[in-house]
Order: sequence, then structure tokens, then C-alpha cells
Amino acid sequence: MSQRKELEITIGPDGEVQVLVKCIKGQSCVDESKFLEEALGNTIESRELTSEYYEQPLAGTTKTTVK
Repeated sequence: MSQRKELEITIGPDGEVQVLVKCIKGQSCVDESKFLEEALGNTIESRELTSEYYEQPLAGTTKTTVK
């Protein structure tokens, strides 16, 4: 059975884009948002890694802000 993956994308009134990756642990959570980073010009303003990022890959979250 395939693992569920979830991306929560928020676009603010100033054009700032926030991406919250859910259900993926480890470096894979960062990899899952690469296509959005590339589409938005690879201008990462900040990246907040959650505790799940440091766990063994299965399910977790990370939040990326692009402006």
C-alpha cells in the first residue's frame, strides 16, 4: 500500500508562498517540495524543519517559505 503524502500550500496577499509537507519523515520531506521550489524560481527565504525531519523516513512534516 502506498504511503499518503500531503502538501499544504498557502499563498499570502504579498505573494509569499508557504509549503507544509505532511506524512513524510527525513530528507524525503524536503525532496517532495523541490518541484515547487524550482517552479517558483528557487528563492527560498527560510526553511523550518520539524522534529519529524530528524526521524526515520516514513511520515513527517517540514515547512518551506518562498517569496
